[in-house]
Amino acid sequence: MLETKVRTLTETKFECLSCGTISRLPEGVPTGTVFKLTCYRCGNKALVKYVSTFQETETDRPNRQSELPILTPPKQPVSFTSPQQPSPSPSFSVPKKEEKKIQTPGILDTLKTKFTDWKKDWANGSVEERPWFQKIRTATEGPTAFHRPVKTLAERLLDRSRKFKFPKIKMNFWFWVLPLPLALVFLIFFWLGVIQKEGEVEGLLSIFYIHQPTVIYDRDGKKVSEIFGKKTSNLEWDAYPENLKKMVLLVEDRSFFSHGGIHYSSVLRAFFVNIISFRFKQGASTITQQLARIMMNDREKSLGRKWKEAQLAYALESALDKEKILLHYMNNVYLGHGAFGFASASEFYFGKKPKDLNIPEMIVLASLASAPNRYSPLKNPDLSLGRVEAILKSLENDGALKEDLRPSMMDIYQAFNTRSPGETVYGNRKDDSPYVTEHVRKFLQTLYPDSNIYESGGFSVYTTISQPVQAELQRVVKSHVENLLRSGQVRRNRLTDPGKNSDVNPFRNLMADLSPALELFIDTDRFATTGDSGLQAAVVAVDPQSGDILLLHGGTEFKADNQFSRATAMYRQTGSTIKPILYSEAIDSGIATPATHILDAPLIYRNAVSNWMPENIGNQYDGDISLRVALAKSKNTAAVQIAEKLGLGEISDAFQRFFFPEDKVLKTRFRRDLSLALGSLELSPLEMASAYSAFANDGNVVRPHLIEKVVDRAGNVVFQRKDQDEFNLKWPATRKVISPPTAEIMVDLLHGSANHAGVRNTGYRGEVAGKTGTTNDHRDAWFVGVRPGISMAVWLGYDSPSFGMGTSALGGTVAAPLWGTVAKLFDSAEAGDKDEKRRYQFSQRAVTLAICPESGKLPGPDCPKKENELFHPSHVPTEVCPLTHKSDAKQELLKNVF
Repeated sequence: MLETKVRTLTETKFECLSCGTISRLPEGVPTGTVFKLTCYRCGNKALVKYVSTFQETETDRPNRQSELPILTPPKQPVSFTSPQQPSPSPSFSVPKKEEKKIQTPGILDTLKTKFTDWKKDWANGSVEERPWFQKIRTATEGPTAFHRPVKTLAERLLDRSRKFKFPKIKMNFWFWVLPLPLALVFLIFFWLGVIQKEGEVEGLLSIFYIHQPTVIYDRDGKKVSEIFGKKTSNLEWDAYPENLKKMVLLVEDRSFFSHGGIHYSSVLRAFFVNIISFRFKQGASTITQQLARIMMNDREKSLGRKWKEAQLAYALESALDKEKILLHYMNNVYLGHGAFGFASASEFYFGKKPKDLNIPEMIVLASLASAPNRYSPLKNPDLSLGRVEAILKSLENDGALKEDLRPSMMDIYQAFNTRSPGETVYGNRKDDSPYVTEHVRKFLQTLYPDSNIYESGGFSVYTTISQPVQAELQRVVKSHVENLLRSGQVRRNRLTDPGKNSDVNPFRNLMADLSPALELFIDTDRFATTGDSGLQAAVVAVDPQSGDILLLHGGTEFKADNQFSRATAMYRQTGSTIKPILYSEAIDSGIATPATHILDAPLIYRNAVSNWMPENIGNQYDGDISLRVALAKSKNTAAVQIAEKLGLGEISDAFQRFFFPEDKVLKTRFRRDLSLALGSLELSPLEMASAYSAFANDGNVVRPHLIEKVVDRAGNVVFQRKDQDEFNLKWPATRKVISPPTAEIMVDLLHGSANHAGVRNTGYRGEVAGKTGTTNDHRDAWFVGVRPGISMAVWLGYDSPSFGMGTSALGGTVAAPLWGTVAKLFDSAEAGDKDEKRRYQFSQRAVTLAICPESGKLPGPDCPKKENELFHPSHVPTEVCPLTHKSDAKQELLKNVF
């Protein structure tokens, strides 16, 4: 509002008549000028005339005093009226003079005219001086007149600062209208992103399965081992105890089941805490946001990442229920030391499954999610204990704890003090069946040739392995090999005439050919592979009735440079372990019986190229012996004579039934010479164990297999064993190789052979029917044997054919004891089995007859002794012993032997 009366001031201060606020006039105001002044506090407007007393002379003042007009300030301000309304008359009177009316453009021109008239009256002395104006004149005139002191710049700035007040902000229309479209655009873009993220949720969740371990189970559903590149958890909802779920929610997100993905009050609280502390001190992420961050795999602290995280959090809440979100979080949140998820962390920190955890252990695990490295009980036990103490106090304040858990917590941390801060889930990974694991990995690679099995995990592989025995096998094999080397029974012996094998590595055969010449110039030992530097052992056991592989161990110790599975992929000469195959063919065809007599004497075979003379071990010959004795004592001369009697054609048929059902494989691997009778043909331990299984399975061989089925992470069966040839043996699922009576006879014959070996030296007293084998220059030592429910092959030797094990390394001294040790493990694992499972089953039995032991025929009236012997029902003896059993009995006997 503007006062229409003019106020005259002689000083630079102005007092607002509306609110009483005193303000200072601007510097440099012209004297005598009438101007409009607005109060800075209330906004009231007034007309003011400023007259400076310092510009008047002493002679002028008396005259001016008599001419001073009388000013009467108005008590109430007058509103500023529009130009269309007539202005009210001023409060002072001016002598009327006749003047020509001039049309003025505004109120200021009018006031200026009136002020000119008033000034003339003042000069003429027609205006009475008021008392208040007299005081001003007195103070400003004379020698004692008051002069306003000149203030410094600092003083003026201080005065201004004291009088400073925040200006009032007037909210206009656009201040409210402009943010609305911006907010609308923001929401549209945000929710469009949420809709897009909803379509990506399923694909993002599949990333979790990439890092889930592939679990290998044994025949009873027990875990054998795992294959993983990143250890995550894959438990179902019910596998986590309710107390653990509650503990996670109490520590990480108490309002999880009430918010929609983002907890806004927590966001505001964290914002102000971080602003006050000038650093990132407190987070406000819900479990849904944390899961979104895990899925995005982005830890950058930026607005862009927060934007995407919030969108994905809303998408998760829309696409999944709360239980699924919490389950995915508990399975994949990082809890330190390479453990992802509470199942993996529970196993690492406490060696337990989540369902077996107690309350203090649950609190320790729940304390790790916010900062797993900082609060690691192994790396920073003090910080971890402080974090746990804070959680305990919070739970006690909430009434969630009824007892003091601190003593139990201290026991847990005492146990942590004994562990290394550098431990990880990878370093603690224990695989008792490494060769089984490697076989499974390669098999899965054939199913998914374009995938990395370590990344595309989550498979459940069910095998036929007997885990109680398999878990001890690696330790037993390593200990046995170390004892052989320590005792000197095996000595690495370089051979002057290195032979060759049909191993998969052709470089070894090349080195075997070139090493004699190369030794003149260089040390060829440096070119031997790492596997050749140590004694190796392979063990494989199958179930004769089903073909299930019960045990598989392909070397002394599985290492980065020793992963070749000798049990399934190595072919070595078999030595005397091949003789039961020949003898079973002879018995099945009627060429020989257990009672058939053979002359054990030196033999020489001549041909156009060279002469071949098979020799017995130790060059010992016993003359006239039965086939039973010849097999028990592993007589080479007897085996060659049996092979010669059979003929290469019939031997080829036998080997085709036992080993090479396909004609193409037979032509490639079969060798047509009599040295086959002594084991010159290369076969794998798996092939030998399967061939011997015919003796314990009514004459049938079942193709071996290790993997029963494979289930993917979605529960789909991607592989089910039917007719698959898992080990690429080119065998049918089942085949008959000998008749049941022959199988029974062979088991009986192999009892004597096994008892002559070193199986019993280990303390094993169970059933065993087997045969030892030792190849030339002691390169290979074998023992293959059966018992009810098991057919097992054991091999020892060096990878390179250039090395032998020394003269003390025989099949009966180094291989048979290992067989007995492993068999004892089976006895311990099968302690509760019924006796029926420990018996052989034959559909057709052999015939037991009494014979004369000196002739092997039916006893005659002059035979002094009789012995019972087993015979095939189709080939029972009919001849009566012709011997008179006098001094010439031996000569009579030699007439009938071959």
